[in-house]
Amino acid sequence: MLPRQYRLTDDYDYRRVRRLGKIYQTPFFIISFAPSKDPKSIRFGFIVSKKIDKRAVIRNRVTRLMREMVSLSINNIPLGFDFVFIAKARMLNADLSLIKSAFSSFLTSFR
Repeated sequence: MLPRQYRLTDDYDYRRVRRLGKIYQTPFFIISFAPSKDPKSIRFGFIVSKKIDKRAVIRNRVTRLMREMVSLSINNIPLGFDFVFIAKARMLNADLSLIKSAFSSFLTSFR
């Protein structure tokens, strides 16, 4: 689990990032990112809709995969941004190594 300082908690923040942010798409998820109010912090939010699967157990598993991907790469992510990850249906059958490689390709293009 990500520490609270790294999490988006308010609905307002999710909407702000989705409305004002830029979008990057991978085969497994969509990333919306926008500058943070605090230039020395980074925060993450995760969205897994019922389109992915109606069962909460499966949606929670997908959320845990995305959180793990972020926590493994948190030192390589530039400060001053808020990120919202929106899962796609392909995440259901993907393993962590594929997801992490998609995220690392985002990080290289992000810099």
